[in-house]
This record gives sequence, C-alpha cells and structure tokens, in this order.
Amino acid sequence: MLAQHAGFCMGVRRAVETTLDLLHHEQHGLATFGPLIHNPQVLDLLKDRGVTILSEVPKHAEGSIIIRAHGVPPQQKKILEATGAKIKDATCPRVLKVQAIIKKHHKKGYTTIIIGDRNHAEVDGLLGYAAPSGIVISNEQEARALKLDTPYIIVSQTTQDEKSFDAISQLILSHHPEGKVFNTICDSTHKRQDEVRNLCGQVEAMVVVGGRSSANTMRLGEIAASMGCPVFVVETEDELDLNALRQYNIVGVTAGASTPTWMINRVVRTLESVPGKNQGLILPSLARFFWMLLATNLYVSLGGGLLALVACTMQNIPPRSEFFFIACGYLFAMHNLNRFTDRKSDKFSDPLQTIFYRRYRWPLFLLSTLTLTGAIAVAAGLGQRPLLLLIAMSVFGILYNVPIFPKPLSQLLKIRGLKEIPGSKTLFVSLAWAFVSVLIPLLGQKIAFTAISASTFLFIFLLVYVRSALLDVFEVLGDRLVGKETLPVNIGEKKTMTLLHILMLLQTIILLLFPLTGWINNNAYHLLPTVLYLFIIGHLYTTNKVRQGAKLEFALESVFLLATALSIPTIYCQ
Repeated sequence: MLAQHAGFCMGVRRAVETTLDLLHHEQHGLATFGPLIHNPQVLDLLKDRGVTILSEVPKHAEGSIIIRAHGVPPQQKKILEATGAKIKDATCPRVLKVQAIIKKHHKKGYTTIIIGDRNHAEVDGLLGYAAPSGIVISNEQEARALKLDTPYIIVSQTTQDEKSFDAISQLILSHHPEGKVFNTICDSTHKRQDEVRNLCGQVEAMVVVGGRSSANTMRLGEIAASMGCPVFVVETEDELDLNALRQYNIVGVTAGASTPTWMINRVVRTLESVPGKNQGLILPSLARFFWMLLATNLYVSLGGGLLALVACTMQNIPPRSEFFFIACGYLFAMHNLNRFTDRKSDKFSDPLQTIFYRRYRWPLFLLSTLTLTGAIAVAAGLGQRPLLLLIAMSVFGILYNVPIFPKPLSQLLKIRGLKEIPGSKTLFVSLAWAFVSVLIPLLGQKIAFTAISASTFLFIFLLVYVRSALLDVFEVLGDRLVGKETLPVNIGEKKTMTLLHILMLLQTIILLLFPLTGWINNNAYHLLPTVLYLFIIGHLYTTNKVRQGAKLEFALESVFLLATALSIPTIYCQ
C-alpha cells in the first residue's frame, strides 16, 4: 500500500529542475553549495552530468553556484556572491517563508527559537537570519532548560514532526508566556506524516524509502515506529529484508521528500513479487507476470499487432494474421534492440526494463533479432514493396540511437544523431507505428492510398503520439536527469498536456465528422472511448490521483486492447 504523497516534494523538485535548467545553458561549470538534496542516488546522477558539490566557499569561481533547497545563512550568500560566480538560489519557497518571518521579527528585537535538528543544513541557514539571538531546541528536555529575558518567536524546521513541534512549543509557552508561535512545517511534510499515521492503522509493517541523511525520511520512520508498526528504512530495493517482510501480508510504503519516483517504484515492484505470510503464490506470480509483459515490451508489441487489425477495419481491408505478426514482431524487436544502444538513459527513467535487461539482455537480443527476421520474412511473402518498406524502417529504427551524423555536420547542428533532435522520439515512434499498421497492409493488399487511408494513418499516428507523449510526461524528471530530449523536457509538462488535449480533440473530430465525408469507415465512431480513455489517464495523473509506475504504464498501454475490443464486431464481420 503506497502513500499518495511519497516522493519529491515541491521544494526538492524545484531545486532539481533549477539545476537541470542550468545544465543546458552553463558553459563554465556548475556546482551546488553543499548537497543539493539529501538523496545519494540523485546526487550521483547529477555528478555524472558534471555538477560538483562545494563543501567550502572558494575564493574565486566561474560558472554558476546553486544554493541548495535547504538555504544558507545570509552572510554565506554574500560571500558566495563575492566569488565572481553567478549565484542561483534554489532555496525551497517554504524555507524562504520561515527566513522572512525570522528576519522581520529579528529587526524588532525578538529572539528566535527554532524547533528542529541541531546542525541540520536548513536550521543552520535559519540561524543565520536570527543571529546572534537564535536558539535551537531539539527536545522537551532542552525546552525545560530554556531561559529567556526578551520577546521571542517560535518557528519550526519545515520537516519537523508536527506533534513534537506542538508539544515543545506548548512547553516553552507554559514557562515563558506571550511568545509568538509560527507553525512553519510545510504542507507536504504535514500530509506525509498524517498519511504514515493513517497507514500504520491499515498495514502490518512500513517501508520508508529515502536517504539516511534526510531528516524528514528518518522522521517518517520514527513516526511509524511510535505507532507500534515494524519499520524498514531503506535507500534502495537491495536493502529490503525480504525474509523479514515475508511475515506480513500488508506492507505500507512511504518515502522522504528527496526520494525520486524511480526508487519508490523499484521498492514497490520488489515487494509485490514477495508473497506474504498467508498469501500463497497467486498474487505475487500475477505481479511478476504483468511486470514481465512490460519489461520485455511484449505487452505493447501485442497491442501494436492488434492495432494493425484495427487499422484494417478502418480502411475496409480484411484483417489478416500476417499484418498482426509483422506489426507485433517489428515493434517487439525495435523496442528491445533500441535499449541495447540506449541503456544508460533507461537506468532511472525506466527502471523495470533496466533490471530485466541486466539479467536477460543477450537472450532477449537473440529473440528480438529472430522476431525481426521473422517479420521481414512474412513481409516478403506479401510482396516486394512491403518487404522494402519494413527493411527501411528496421534500419532507421536500429540507427535511431547511433551517432550517424558526420563530425562537421554534428558540430554545425550540435547533435550527433536522430535521438538528440528535441522531441524526435515521440514523433518517430508514432510514425513507425502508423507505417507498420496502415501502409504495410495497404501495400500487402496492393490497394491504392486514398483519403480513407490518409485519415486512418492520421488517427493511428495521433493515438500513438498521445500515448507516447503521456509516457514521456510520466517520466519527465527522470528523462531530464539523464539528458533525454523528449517533448515535455523541452516545452514543459503543462504545454505538453495542452498540446495533447488539442490532439485528442482532433482525434474526436476525425471519428465524428470524417465518416460523414466518406474519409473514414462509417463505423469509426466506435473508437471514441479510446480518446476518452487517454484523456482520463492524463487527467488522473496531472491531478495527482494516480502515481507514475508500472500500474499506470500498464493501464496506458491497454488503450490498444481497448481499441481492439471496440473493433471486434467489425473485425468479425470482415
């Protein structure tokens, strides 16, 4: 059972995205003053992209220095600005709010009491705004020993336990009345802590995912333990104590604010594959089966094969098994073979397939090669033109991730291959699906390309484009971290979703109006639910009703099965 608010909070996401934005523009080096966030996996990935971590302020610096999400004391910020580097402040807006409260009251002579973890980066930054009259209180014992002789305010580290903050602040007020209390715990922290308390009443054990240097991660574990729930705090799925977890039937999962989605997904997938104490093997086996369908790209390839049959019905072409096998075989091979030339970028944005490929990459390579050979052989049986088209598509697909541009041209264009063209992945994938679903059957039946063919091609292209772009939206942060040039990476998630809504409207127009003009099969309107289905999935994700992960991906890929189910009467009649 996964907590809804697990994973990156707004402040952490903002800090990471600020760093990634600067990576595209900064030519003279990029560094963060201290760790950007408290997650070693993300920090290692940023290090691979060339982001260094400064532990001390240099005398002179070039390029840009980013102030991390926790903030820094104002004196330290001035020293950083004096280095000559460009300073980009990525302090969390919630922390900036606390700094403003302290600054305002410090000018009026108030002492600031910060309820938080001594020596934590955020607390050190807040103390800088309260100096020299700032006091850190970490527990009730320190609160009882507190002595005050000036007006004071109480604020909180933004990731403090709310119940602890209330107890300590009330204790201070009982000894020193008339202090001003500002509950500056951020909403994200509040929601996570409430979720943990609620989950502990529904599960038998809790797994908390996050860096051990993350205060809010460790605090979630402490809250769960205080509720009497067995707690397992892990950074990665490799640290899970599976033997101990087998004792429980229901396990809850939450994560700290600095934990990326892919790490949570890996932990959840591992837990789903482990049978509980009284569960038997059916549910874990089903979970592994569905995961295998996604990891091998078999599920999406089967969907592509069925989509070729749907395209036949839209053009009034009798569906044939050859069309299914060509589309399914080609898509299976291309999806898998491309991963052999682009494994690095999948490490974080597509962890399910990465785990699978580590173990079975060579058998899968052989199977993909045989499948592509089989698809080409079947195409040869349909004639020369389908054969040549499929061979050309296969060569193009295999070369997509390979640097193919000559050095002078690559220096001029600043790209080495097709995959580095911004937004090219979604475009080329959609074109390939439309070619194999629409043109191969046309050429195989020796039928002329008509207005109906063009309308069908456009609809299939748009269907796959929306589906592929939604996948890119789900994985946008991981793609940005590894440097992928997808559509949402280049224009942003909001603009991408606006574009997809426009394309869905165009799909609806095609299905409703084109039959009236004779440009598409009169029964094409039966595919309207596929457009609504894609809209609902996108809406649920953008409104945080569902989370990115294997289940959401499986649901999205099921749009092709839905299209097939809606077309069964037509397929049967033909």
